[in-house]
Amino acid sequence: MHSTLRNSALAAAAALVVGLAGGCAAAGPASTKAMAAGNDQPSVKAATTTPAAAAAPQTSTPPTTPANTPSTRAAAPANSTNSGVNASLAAAGVPCEATAVACVSLSKQEAWLLHDGKVVYGPVPVATGRASLPTPAGIFQVQDKVRDSWSKPYQSWMPWAVYFNGGDAFHEDPVDVRSHGCVHLGSSNAEYFYNYLQVGNEVQVAH
Repeated sequence: MHSTLRNSALAAAAALVVGLAGGCAAAGPASTKAMAAGNDQPSVKAATTTPAAAAAPQTSTPPTTPANTPSTRAAAPANSTNSGVNASLAAAGVPCEATAVACVSLSKQEAWLLHDGKVVYGPVPVATGRASLPTPAGIFQVQDKVRDSWSKPYQSWMPWAVYFNGGDAFHEDPVDVRSHGCVHLGSSNAEYFYNYLQVGNEVQVAH
């Protein structure tokens, strides 16, 4: 009986949480995916923050911060453009302009972090959207950062989430599993991106 009441309380608490659309997180070590049959599209409004009263089971809790955390390293500038930088100057091998702070290559399945057109981190392997739910190419801005984000449509944790296009975000998840539109990163890379990127930074997704 106590178990039934606890499960009901967890479900109710999760249903009350609102936030950005969680349009990805198909699977992963920090995931508790329980997607309903036929519900293969992300909702416009979905919970993306961990319910305060509904702590995840031990098996689905996102990993703790490693001892060698990148949070002690310098973050990117808060502004979305790099003043004084020639936008046509792209770093060698990077398919984005110098104004980008984060760059994603859909064809290479790689990502970089940049400052003033120079690579400061990467390339790192990523997994972008599957054919039915592709990650769109374009120029975006970091909209929000959520340390332990929760995707309501897919009932899945999205650690180190950095939202840049509605429900699309950089976050931790297997890089050998295509997403529902997000950009999957390995654990340490996802944490680095989270700590480096700031709201307003420019994100470019290139073919």
